[in-house]
Amino acid sequence: MPNSDSPSSSQDESGDLTCSVCDQPAKGKHFGAIACRACAAFYRRADACKTNVKACKKGGNCQSLVNNNGWFDCKYCRLQKCYQVGMNTTNFQFDRDPISTKFKGSEVPKSMECFLGRPHCVIFVKPEKVQVKKDLIDCNDLMKKATKIFVEGCETPLHGKTNLLKLAEALQNLEKAHNSGPVKLVTKYGKEEVLSFFEQDFLKATAWFNYYNEFTELETETKLEMMQAMWHVWSRLYKLATAANGKRRKVCEDQLLLISHESEYTVMDLTKIEFDYSWCTKYSNEQMQHFIDNTENSFLYKLVNYMVDLKPSDAELSFMICQACFHYAGQRFNGKIAEICEKFEKKLADELHDFYVDEWRMPNYSGRLSLMLRINNWIKEDIWKCRQKQEIAELFDVYCIEYSHPEIFKDI
Repeated sequence: MPNSDSPSSSQDESGDLTCSVCDQPAKGKHFGAIACRACAAFYRRADACKTNVKACKKGGNCQSLVNNNGWFDCKYCRLQKCYQVGMNTTNFQFDRDPISTKFKGSEVPKSMECFLGRPHCVIFVKPEKVQVKKDLIDCNDLMKKATKIFVEGCETPLHGKTNLLKLAEALQNLEKAHNSGPVKLVTKYGKEEVLSFFEQDFLKATAWFNYYNEFTELETETKLEMMQAMWHVWSRLYKLATAANGKRRKVCEDQLLLISHESEYTVMDLTKIEFDYSWCTKYSNEQMQHFIDNTENSFLYKLVNYMVDLKPSDAELSFMICQACFHYAGQRFNGKIAEICEKFEKKLADELHDFYVDEWRMPNYSGRLSLMLRINNWIKEDIWKCRQKQEIAELFDVYCIEYSHPEIFKDI
């Protein structure tokens, strides 16, 4: 076969190789060039359907072809780079792995997990035979606290001209409160920490939405129903922005930065922290990785660098949070709430336009808006993946707890 090494030689040399396309660690030769598996898979798909690869918006002159994580922002330029380093489909290396030399069928057989549609830890469990005694997590007191926030109104009167500017000012107040406090390193993440973070995030999101005028005019039951759906979307984006801010300020590097208590930053070192799931499941931490991915390699943590590059203003971040929350709630509910969310989204889009034009004197803001919505879409994709995992967990009684208000935890 032309321009390819033998299987043994490529495997021996793969230890210190660097991908010639994205500069990430490589695993040997692919299509005639030293490349990582991600770039090899991309080239195989892209070369087979070139018509689906849109032309570069900058005429093939992207200044930042690849970011620090090996993620490309332009498929066209990535494909051109593959060609430049000598990748060619005629250099495909057959029978490279031992399994491929033994199996000569028309397709690779499915794994048990793929065939049954279950993670490994529940492959041999029949739903009708599973009987797990569950402890109740009572959220009634939390609902009373949220209702009190709605009844009492905003904690601090704000005077922004629009909802967007009021919400931005509310974010500033949150940031000032935490900047004045110490930084705490969490070494264990168990029941106490999980429930504490959950309650704080829920109540902070509730208080923050209290600054949206039209939202406060809704009936209390409607607001509580929407908050049960939106709080975790709020939490994802707020923590993502906080982690990016901490990385820019060098409060943390490759750690996840969370918020805890009224005036305290909380930092988790994901390579050292001890996760304790024994209070909510009988499965081991390793088995629970299918349902709860808290490692530094998980999808959401990879978005931090995108948020660092974007560096959104408080008004932009407020728009991102509201757009993601209202769009998600609109899809989750039908009828009245879906109509309300659609109206809120439109109003916020108009206010963001006025902010760019009047405050920033930036009539051409499509590039920033595109990146903001791209980050939001990635978060929404992750939420729907979580939904699928939680449906499997519920079907096979993976958790030994239940909540008085299960709608709060549907997609976390």
